[in-house]
Amino acid sequence: MTFATFTNLVLMALCVAVLIQCARMMRSFNAIKSGDLGETVKQLDRATAQARSVLAELKTILATDGAATTRTIASGESLRDELSVMVGIGNAVAERIMDAAANAGERMKEEQQAEANARASVKPAQRKRNARAARVVAGMDAA
Repeated sequence: MTFATFTNLVLMALCVAVLIQCARMMRSFNAIKSGDLGETVKQLDRATAQARSVLAELKTILATDGAATTRTIASGESLRDELSVMVGIGNAVAERIMDAAANAGERMKEEQQAEANARASVKPAQRKRNARAARVVAGMDAA
């Protein structure tokens, strides 16, 4: 078998494959021709008309609802701004309260330390006298 013979056989096989594919395509074309092409076009036109009407309705809805949504967003933005101012004021008040509490705690510690120092500097004999005097004063108050 020569190269030319082999090439001819391969070409014959390819030609047979092309003929088979052409026959299949002819059958498909005939099926399309004999089918209800007119009905298909009518259905496509009907679907297109429905799509246009739906799009027109959406357009009108968006025109009316868009304005309402814009107003709602604008009022929401103004509320957000007001709330951010209020939060800022609240944070400032909270910082002042925290500073006042810290200062009060420091003052209380200083006073307690001063009392402890004063008690430590008083001699035991003076403590007894002070305690007696306190009892006498308490007795007078009770009478």
